[in-house]
Amino acid sequence: MMVSLAFFAGYSGVCARDIPYTMLELGLYDNFKSLYLKFKNRDVEEGSEKPITQLDEIIAAAITGGITGYLTNPLDVIKTKLMVDSALYKGFFDCFRKSVAEHGIPALFQGGIARVAWLVPFSAIYLPAYEILKRRLELSTPKDGTASALKLKGGAQPRVTGWDGSAFLHVPSRSVRFPSRCNNHSRRRRNYRFDSNASFVSF
Repeated sequence: MMVSLAFFAGYSGVCARDIPYTMLELGLYDNFKSLYLKFKNRDVEEGSEKPITQLDEIIAAAITGGITGYLTNPLDVIKTKLMVDSALYKGFFDCFRKSVAEHGIPALFQGGIARVAWLVPFSAIYLPAYEILKRRLELSTPKDGTASALKLKGGAQPRVTGWDGSAFLHVPSRSVRFPSRCNNHSRRRRNYRFDSNASFVSF
C-alpha cells in the first residue's frame, strides 16, 4: 500500500501549480490575442480590419507561455520539493513557509529560465492547435444547432423535416425523431409510439 501511495507523492503540489497555471494561461492568451489584434489594426479604417492569423496566434501563445511559466515557477519549485522530499514537509504551505524561511523569496524562482525555455515552444504549439480544432468543430456544427444527419449503423442517413418542424432520420423499419427547437424545454424525456412498420422516438 505504501509503495502505491509513493507514486502520488507531491500530488497536492501538482494541483496547486497546474490549476492556477491553466487559469492564468487561458485568460492571458485571449487577452494577448485581443491586444495584438488591436495593435495590428491601429492604423486601419473601421470595417477593413485585418483578421487574426495563425502566426498571430503562435506569437500570442509563445508570449503567454513565457509569462505564465515564470509567474508560476514558485509553485513548480514547491511541487518538485514535495515530490523529492515529501517526508520533510507536512504539506504545500509548510513547504512554502520553510523554503522562504531557509532560502528567501529568490529561491522560489530558481530554474525559472529553464521552465520558460520549454513552456514557450510548448504553448506556441498546443494553444494554436487548440484554436485549429475549435474552428474545425465550429465549421462542422450547423448554425441552427441541430445535426443535419445522424451516423447510424450502415452510414449517415438524410434528415426529413416533419409537419411540426421536427426532424426524422429514416432507417430500415425505424425512424428516429428529433423534436423541433420549440420543444427543447419539454419535461418529457422519452416518448415511444409505433405506427405500422415505423417506430418514432422523441426525446
